Parts: sequence; C-alpha cells; structure tokens
Amino acid sequence: MKLSKEEQIKEEIVTAAIGVFESYGFTRVSMQDISKAGKKGRTTLYYYFGNKTEVFDAVVEKLCLQIFDTCQGVIDPNASMSTNLENFYTKKLQEIKFLTKKYHLVLEDLKQQPGLAAAKTRVLLEEEGSVIYKMIRWAIEKKEIAELTEADSRFLAETIVTAFKSFEQEIILFNRFPDMEAKLSWISQIFCKGLK
Repeated sequence: MKLSKEEQIKEEIVTAAIGVFESYGFTRVSMQDISKAGKKGRTTLYYYFGNKTEVFDAVVEKLCLQIFDTCQGVIDPNASMSTNLENFYTKKLQEIKFLTKKYHLVLEDLKQQPGLAAAKTRVLLEEEGSVIYKMIRWAIEKKEIAELTEADSRFLAETIVTAFKSFEQEIILFNRFPDMEAKLSWISQIFCKGLK
C-alpha cells in the first residue's frame, strides 16, 4: 500500500527518531535532535508531533507492531493451544530482550519514569488479546479445552495477556526471570490443563 505524502513524511520522522533514541535514550533527546536526524525542519516536525513523547509513542508503536507481526508468524491453527502460547510468548520475549539490549539507554530512562514505562508496555494489548482469543477458539473447536462462551473466551484472553504482560514488565524493567523462556512451556501447560 502506497503511503500518502503526509504518511511518508511522518514515517521518515519516526524512522529517524528510532536511531536517535537508540543512540541517546529518551531523556537526553530533544526535538532538535530528531529534526536533524530526520532532515526535517522543526516546523515540519511540530506539524506531525507535538513533543518528543509523541514521537517516542510512534516509535514504540512501530517497534511493537514489528514484534507483534513476528510473533503472529509462529502460531499455527493446527498446533495445540499450549504450543501456540509457548511459541508466541517465547518469540515475544526473545524480541523484547533484543530490543531492550539495543535500546538500553531508553530502558534506563524508562526505569526512572515507571508511569511512562507502564504506558509503553500497554501498546497493542487489544491486538494481542485478539490473537490469544483466536488460539482459545481453535482449542475449543479441537475439543482441546472445555467449551466457553464468547464472553468467557474474551475474558480468558484478556487474563492471559495481562498475566504475561506482568511477566514482561518484570523482565524488562527489573531484569527478573532470566530463564523465563524455559518456564513458558510449563506455564502454558498449566493454563491449558486448567481449561479442560
């Protein structure tokens, strides 16, 4: 799909900002830095973004979408729910760990501003919930888990996303659970056994 001129300019700004945030973190970056890196005038920059937090939000959303797309690629309607959960969250943790190493300066800044960090980890919650919901419906169709109403399936998807999101925050912000990938199989199996 071809981007409009405005969308293209905005994308160029976000792409340039990715490198700026990687190099300097969040706190030390100014709109001037982003303007220079994107080779855009400050007037143009402020036309699309009100401040650096808005630019950062766009960067986070872009990176999260990339992770999300990668994670969706590992799920399979023919696999068990446990396998899909394990594969999805293992891939997600691998991608997140890679990003936290690459953007370690941003991570250090976010640790100093827990409210900002919490907000950033909530990007794409609905999309993730939809993927988990799909896994649940596949498992019901295959009689892998007990029948659930539509509402209960959605609630369960939100619960699973919330549970894994809290693990992710602990890993990202506090470097806890260094061997989390090894535990994902076990956690996924517990979830699924409880639903039989």
